[in-house]
Amino acid sequence: MRLLRHDFRDLKLAFALSFDLRRVMYAGLALCWTVLVIGVVLAVLSARAYGQAFSPEGLFLVFDTLGSMPITPGRALMFGCILAGWWIGFGWLTAPVMRSAAVDIARDERERRASIPVLNRQAAFAPLLGLSVAAVALLVALLWSLFAMIPGAAGAVLAGMLLPLVLIVTVFAGAVTIVVLASAPMMGPTAVVEGRDYFEALTRPMSYAMQQPGRYLCYQGGKLLTVSVSAILGLAALAIGWAIVAAALWIVGETAVLQDAWHEATGRGDGGKGGGVLSMLMTGLFWGSMGLLATWLMTVCLCADLIVYLLMRYRVDGVTFDAIAIAEDKLKVYPRATETAEQAEEARKRFDEQQAAGEKVKVEG
Repeated sequence: MRLLRHDFRDLKLAFALSFDLRRVMYAGLALCWTVLVIGVVLAVLSARAYGQAFSPEGLFLVFDTLGSMPITPGRALMFGCILAGWWIGFGWLTAPVMRSAAVDIARDERERRASIPVLNRQAAFAPLLGLSVAAVALLVALLWSLFAMIPGAAGAVLAGMLLPLVLIVTVFAGAVTIVVLASAPMMGPTAVVEGRDYFEALTRPMSYAMQQPGRYLCYQGGKLLTVSVSAILGLAALAIGWAIVAAALWIVGETAVLQDAWHEATGRGDGGKGGGVLSMLMTGLFWGSMGLLATWLMTVCLCADLIVYLLMRYRVDGVTFDAIAIAEDKLKVYPRATETAEQAEEARKRFDEQQAAGEKVKVEG
């Protein structure tokens, strides 16, 4: 049984909660989704720039042109859609990590069904709903810009008169967007913990961040410290593990394999033409271990986000960590079909008995 203190010290639970294979697996799926989206985008851009996907020359041209090409509305819309699509998949896949950790904290048990579609959707779409305020403000500004296109002084005067109203809308949207971006790390935890609707998953974190911004920044600093310490420990463990392997190869005199593997891992090899099979396998395992470390650190970060939300909820609303929405508990409030049928049968029998008693009284009277 965990000892919950409901203060800054509970952030260290993120480190312990990350040692769960199922949570790491879901975080790994989210990382694979991110790599897949980046790979597809780079492949398409490389094919358009050089005529061949994933060619070194094409990728070089992609990075070179991305830094020099002008930002047009079409490109901005394209990359905005790509980011939105990536976030929907990423938010959906990371929600089970936080849901599983929330049940573990609240009840000290494993969630039998960590991936709940309705909660995953709330975690993925809540930040996008918050950013829709900026999209509406942009639409208002676009409508205003049509007046500026009217030739002559009439268009300029009309646009100038409407500009203060447009500025009110856009400045308000800017303030809302800042709060949304600042409180976005708590929206996923809100969805998986409360399990009510999209509006609450959006507005509750914004309310907490605005009511106690200083405390929220301190908790975010604690989260950063927890993830940083975890990264240092993980890198140290990984370095010691590979150092032991390297020492074993050095002792038996197989330093050439180690050198080939290092050259392949750093991109200075010949693509496996001159190296052996073992060096290629070691290179793949090296980058695989780095990916596993990144996945584990992502799990630590997600668990820390959950604990930050629970701490903010406790400080603002006074709700303890064990208050979490469980579908089975909600279903207990409503009778099952068999229970409803039994209650209806009992009510019918009571009604028949009352009718019989009333008729008996009439006959005797």
